[in-house]
Parts: sequence; structure tokens; C-alpha cells
Amino acid sequence: MEQLNLTTPITTPNLTNYRVQRLDLDWGNAVIHIDVVSNTEKHFGHEYRGAIATTLMRALNTANLTAESLHRRVLKRLISDGVLPGAVSGTPD
Repeated sequence: MEQLNLTTPITTPNLTNYRVQRLDLDWGNAVIHIDVVSNTEKHFGHEYRGAIATTLMRALNTANLTAESLHRRVLKRLISDGVLPGAVSGTPD
């Protein structure tokens, strides 16, 4: 399974990575909700709303997911937007 490895692990408890738990695409309300869960079972949520959500959903709708998985794309977007620090590793399930 792909995961986001934190640049600086959170040491109490030893939180070192997150993986995608849930991804909701709400086209009607232009909302993307992402829920990731850590190796310590801590959940973290992030939302994109409005025009950015619509743009991202359109890109995902037409994406070639054989070259790069949906989970990897989501995790990389969280990194590039500065939501979570780290790097993606692993292979798709």
C-alpha cells in the first residue's frame, strides 16, 4: 500500500506515515474530502472546496491511473499544497 512518509516523524507516539482511508468527491457541492490515517491510527482530514475542488475532480475524472495511482496522486497533492510534509512510497494495492 502506498503511504506518505513524514519528513519529520511525530515522536509521541511514533507517527511516521499516513495512508488514504477515504476520499469523497462531491460534484454537486464542489467539495473533495480526504481522510488519511496514520500508522498509529490517528485520522487527519483535509478538504478542497469550490473552483479548486472542481478542477481537481475534472483532472481525476480523466486521469490515466495506470501511470500513477489515485492514492499516490492524492498524497502528492497534500504534499505539494503544504498540508502534510513528506514523500510517497509503496506500491498500489
